Amino acid sequence: MNDQARVPATAIGYVFKIEPADKAWAYIGQSTRLDSKHIDGYFGSGAFMTEVIAAQGTSRLTKTIVAMAASPLELHYLEMLHIAQARRDGVRVGNGDLGGPRPYPNLQQALREVAPTVMRAADDPKRFYDALVKHRDLIEQAILDSSSVPADAFYAGMERDLRATEDLTHPCPACGSDVGEVCRTNSKSLTKPRNPTSNHSKRPRS
Repeated sequence: MNDQARVPATAIGYVFKIEPADKAWAYIGQSTRLDSKHIDGYFGSGAFMTEVIAAQGTSRLTKTIVAMAASPLELHYLEMLHIAQARRDGVRVGNGDLGGPRPYPNLQQALREVAPTVMRAADDPKRFYDALVKHRDLIEQAILDSSSVPADAFYAGMERDLRATEDLTHPCPACGSDVGEVCRTNSKSLTKPRNPTSNHSKRPRS
């Protein structure tokens, strides 16, 4: 697919949907890379899509751009909205959380503090989708709050998120992380910080 012609000049990113031929599930993601090669070739980096791509590649998957965003705030909100919409419509969604900025625990905490009414509806797909539409201002405030946490808190939340979603049953030959340990950035540097990161492509998966 090539949606490059549909990218407006004001866009900073887009929300996309991935589906198999039988539409048995869907995965909703976001990207700020707007070049045609990336639009055509990027199918998401979450744990669910990583496993799907490792098992069967992308040739039988369809990627559709479902929304364009003019700011990072709008991009996060629209991703959350489309994930909620898919769940409302009864689609089996491959996303493990609500979408939005990473790490997810920070967003979850901000939503509880800023939009408790919305979070109380999280177990009911229809009510939750309706709440996201009705209380967009609160959701966007939570997104902003979760995106402005100190670096230490950000990486601590990211590590919790990765431990819950990544396959850590094998050591990583790329960064040297052992079984049970998340992958790290700057693995070959003696001075740069070794922050948690998503599984490297060379890390085996079960």
